[in-house]
Amino acid sequence: MDLGLKGKRILVSGASRGIGLAMAKSLVAEGARVAICARGSETLERTLAELGDPAIGRAFDVRDPAAMAEWVASSAETLGGIDGVISNVSTRIDPKSPDWWTDTFEVDLLQHVRLKQLVEPHLAPQSAMLFVASIAAVLTTLPPHEEAYGAMKGALVNLVGQWAAVLGKRGIRVNAVSPGPIEFEGGYWDMVRKTHPDSINRAASMAALGRLGTPEEVAAAAVFLLSPAASFITGANLRIDGGLVKAANF
Repeated sequence: MDLGLKGKRILVSGASRGIGLAMAKSLVAEGARVAICARGSETLERTLAELGDPAIGRAFDVRDPAAMAEWVASSAETLGGIDGVISNVSTRIDPKSPDWWTDTFEVDLLQHVRLKQLVEPHLAPQSAMLFVASIAAVLTTLPPHEEAYGAMKGALVNLVGQWAAVLGKRGIRVNAVSPGPIEFEGGYWDMVRKTHPDSINRAASMAALGRLGTPEEVAAAAVFLLSPAASFITGANLRIDGGLVKAANF
């Protein structure tokens, strides 16, 4: 299926590994031109080499407003405009940190707001934004270390709905995806498998499909939602969790 992304200019934050990398690869495979960012310069260079010529990128911390503004502006200039953005950066801050809630707010909510505000002036009608949330947004039973994480993801999903209503008047679509447990090398669930393998089995057993997901499975749905093929979908939050959340998604 042609998703209509050939030649589209897309920004992807946090694209050096896992879900972000899979989404960047899928976009390049569809013929899009991508601008990525990552926190580490060495990792960024490896990712750019893997993605090939259509990709450009910059290393910085998304909590730095000036650095983010510079990335968006330089990417728009180099690409000749922006047709869409995938805001993917996320983390799990150590709850023992005295700045646990503040840092989680910065990484899992405020930087998404900044990126939306920076990209919005560049977007023309038929453009799209996609934000990566989590099923933690709708779960009321979470591990203690995910209390702040779940709250910020819930706020992000709410904002996506608000932004979709406002930007729809300009023909700009805004959607979210909420992955469940997704395993990849170096990721959170990879660490859990090494340290608490029983937790992996419990998480897998909770899903209707009986397993954890892959970054590529999230990317396939995310890239579709960003693409012109999803031209009448906005304000949606698509759970990609193998049926882990047992609720009707009205």
